[in-house]
Amino acid sequence: MLSCGSPSHTAPTLLKSGNKLRRHGSRWLALLPALLICSCDNPEKLDSAIEALKTREQRVVTREASLLEHEQSLAEKERQLAESAAKLEKERRELEAKRTQLLADIAKAKRYQEALLLREKRGPAPKVVAERVMVIDPESDEVLLERNADRKGPIASTQKLLTALLVVESGRLDEMMTIEEADCKCPPVRIGLKAGETYSRRSLLTALMVKSSNDIAQALARDHAGSQVAFAAQMNARAKELGMNDSHFVNPNGLPADGQYSTARDLAKLAKAADALPQIRAMVSNRTYTFKRPDGREETLENTNRVLRTYQYCDGMKTGYTNLSGYCLVASGEKEGRRRIVVVLNSTSYSVWRDAQALLEWSLQG
Repeated sequence: MLSCGSPSHTAPTLLKSGNKLRRHGSRWLALLPALLICSCDNPEKLDSAIEALKTREQRVVTREASLLEHEQSLAEKERQLAESAAKLEKERRELEAKRTQLLADIAKAKRYQEALLLREKRGPAPKVVAERVMVIDPESDEVLLERNADRKGPIASTQKLLTALLVVESGRLDEMMTIEEADCKCPPVRIGLKAGETYSRRSLLTALMVKSSNDIAQALARDHAGSQVAFAAQMNARAKELGMNDSHFVNPNGLPADGQYSTARDLAKLAKAADALPQIRAMVSNRTYTFKRPDGREETLENTNRVLRTYQYCDGMKTGYTNLSGYCLVASGEKEGRRRIVVVLNSTSYSVWRDAQALLEWSLQG
């Protein structure tokens, strides 16, 4: 049995030591039984042990304070690193944006230099009779020549390009359609459709682009939208989408009508959109087209665009004429990878072909 010595000697000492332990917290109090066991015979050892614990506790406190300070220092460094990383990322994005802009400026300067060289190669534009003119590069949208390009007026059958655009974009070219009596009632030019006949939309549209028959335009419009009025509304909506802000259409064929007008600039926008569709490009490039009637008869249609036959680099587009619009022609051509679209409005019966061909030849030089 463990002896703790004289009670009269030990009790005051233990009480005194216990009071010391209580002053230094619960951590030391937890060690009190062990201290009592090992130090009952020697109070001085108990005091020494307590002092050692105090020293050890101080070291722990100091170490904890040091660790806390270290953690705070690390947190601050992490914050600074995060700020630096964010700053570097921002600078990287700014440099990338500047690089992108610089490359764009270099490309733009290069294109401008090339345009100047091509302009020098082309020389002065030919003189033409047409009152309203527009010549563009459809790939770059560069305007090579314009004359009265924003003057509003009728554009005759050249607006059938918009009729063709709507029909092709519907995606139903190979479906059959039936001609109705109302489709056949219109001024010339007519191909002579008869009520009850059935045709594919593709065959009718090709004939429209080649021969410019007004009855075909009416039939396609009615079949597409339900009525001429509804089709005209779709024409105007599509024109707005193309940026044709100085145009308004009333019918699908370009025959004279109050409130129907466009400009050379808007017509060039329409021609570019039509030219981008391979179906239309194939149709307008036909010098002739064999139109097959439902009864088996065939009729060879000759394209109204004479420039297709007189200039080898011309590959389409669309003619037009009324008394108010004069002779009109949209012509497209390509040479050595350069593509051009020419719009000629309010010309004469002789000059319209010469105007369009001269402008194509000139613009395709460079």
